[in-house]
Amino acid sequence: MYQPRHLRALRRIGLLAAMLAASAALSAALSAAEPPTPPTRADAERAIAAAADARPPEGTPLRPLTIVLLAGPKDHGENEHDYPRWQARWALLLGGKAASDERAANLFGPDRPHPAVGAGAPGVRVIRANPWPSAEEWEAADLVVAFCYLPWNPSRLEEVGRFLARGGGLVLIHSATWTRPRASPEVAEIVGVGGFQFYRHGSLLLEIAMPEHPVCRGLPAQIRWLDEPYWPPTPPGPAERIEVLAASREALEPGRNRNVAPQPQFWSCPHGKGRVFGCVPGHYTWTFDDPFFRLLLLRGMAWAAGENPYRFDPLALRCAAIAEE
Repeated sequence: MYQPRHLRALRRIGLLAAMLAASAALSAALSAAEPPTPPTRADAERAIAAAADARPPEGTPLRPLTIVLLAGPKDHGENEHDYPRWQARWALLLGGKAASDERAANLFGPDRPHPAVGAGAPGVRVIRANPWPSAEEWEAADLVVAFCYLPWNPSRLEEVGRFLARGGGLVLIHSATWTRPRASPEVAEIVGVGGFQFYRHGSLLLEIAMPEHPVCRGLPAQIRWLDEPYWPPTPPGPAERIEVLAASREALEPGRNRNVAPQPQFWSCPHGKGRVFGCVPGHYTWTFDDPFFRLLLLRGMAWAAGENPYRFDPLALRCAAIAEE
């Protein structure tokens, strides 16, 4: 049926306004999201105790480690993608007062004091980089941990390749696993994943896929968070080098059918003499305060650095979110 041009224009404007309103409502709903109930102290301590016999005995000489924490400008709403806060507070968690003047290591909510947080991890020096490590920082680093979008280019791929070839460790958290400016087989070859197609915000049921792996030792078979999974790896990396440590079940075609399949959320990928550890969760600040998330990430960091995977386990409960019994 014919409609005058001005009526068609008004209809388009109305449709656009409705779409903008829906987008604003969704954004508000996500901003109003509340963190899930954290694990109890007993459950968290049980997971740590499961690896106590494999941790270096107290007083054991440790290899000095230089860790570069790579972040960028905050690019999302409240309690989302807070790279600067993570960088400052995990500098304290890992490097102590020598690395940060923050007073606590939790990212969400008011400060949670802990008497040992200012001590950091023994033998660790922290460097903060933004938006990309300098040549000198790559040379000094034993481990680089990135939490921000990484705009890859050929020279950066070469830089990371050289770093891993000499035995460096690389950890990618959340947005650092979402390849920019586009999905890349070259990135996948190095880090195990070259990008993703889908994402969603909401309940994430993590299933430990390799309970026998040192990083997963003692963790519950399933862990529930409120966060943002990405999937599927597009393009995937070299299957012969990748170990999927934990996954969530996601729709193969969101909105089209109900078929689901496990999708990697944590993985390891050796490269040359070096190691890469990938961690998709981390959208919300409260996820970094969860003791199980911390154990997975801290162990993945130690593993990537070629250290005993439990070297950083004592940090997991410092300023963490705990449900007291």
